[in-house]
Order: sequence, then structure tokens, then C-alpha cells
Amino acid sequence: MDDIDKGILRVIQEDTRTGYQEIAKRLSIAPSTVHFLIKKLINMGVIERFSAILNLEKMGYMTIAWIGLSCDPDKIDSVADILASFDQIQMVCTASGDHDLLIQIVAKNEKDLWRFINKNIKTISGVEKDFDVSCFLDVYKKTNSIVV
Repeated sequence: MDDIDKGILRVIQEDTRTGYQEIAKRLSIAPSTVHFLIKKLINMGVIERFSAILNLEKMGYMTIAWIGLSCDPDKIDSVADILASFDQIQMVCTASGDHDLLIQIVAKNEKDLWRFINKNIKTISGVEKDFDVSCFLDVYKKTNSIVV
């Protein structure tokens, strides 16, 4: 990846709506070059997808939480697959430390979060009884951007 590729990535990390013309202008290259390089970065798997970042509060999701789960070691993959199928769950990861899996989940409020946990998570075969829930309070930084 060269400096032009990195420049394109920096611009689209700021705002994915930035058009080829504007990117080309900022990087002093032709719009057709921007188009070609973005296609190349997609084909390489560097860019996985373009998506909108929604304001969760304005969408009515007032509760965001991390849940740490311990699982039967033989069922970690199947539990993770089941968890990943729920729309409310934004991220499912295996983890080192106190828990086998960490998940990030959004809910309308804390009551809906607990209902979801009791109805959908506790009932999964392989999930052990002990788990930790940490609800987000104030978010000081949230980004998917990385240093390019």
C-alpha cells in the first residue's frame, strides 16, 4: 500500500460520503485513479464495506453494554455463532481473561437488555451461569478509524 492508497483511506475514514472528485482534488490525482484504487482496496479486503454510522440515542437505543460470558469449552464456537445471529448484538469476540466471549449489545433501555439476556442468552446451550454486564454511561470516544 502506497501513500496515495493511505491518503484515500484517511479521507474515506473521515466521511464515506466523500466523492471521487473531492478525494481526487485533496490528493491531487485524477478521479478515475481514485475509482481504480478504491476498487483495488476493496478487492484486497482492506475496505470491507461502506456504512452509515447511526446515532443510537436518536434511534431510540438508550442502553449499550458489554457482556462477558463463560462457556463450555466445546461449545464456544456454536455459542458465538448463535449470538452473532441476533440483530441487537453488534460484536461477538473470543477473549482472553475472565470470559470466553465478549459481546457488545444495544437495547432500548436496561429493562429490554435484561429481557434479552434472560430470554436469548441464558437459554443458549453452553453458556455458563456466571457472566458480567457493563452498561455504557458516558462515551468519550467512539471510532472505527485507525491511523493510516
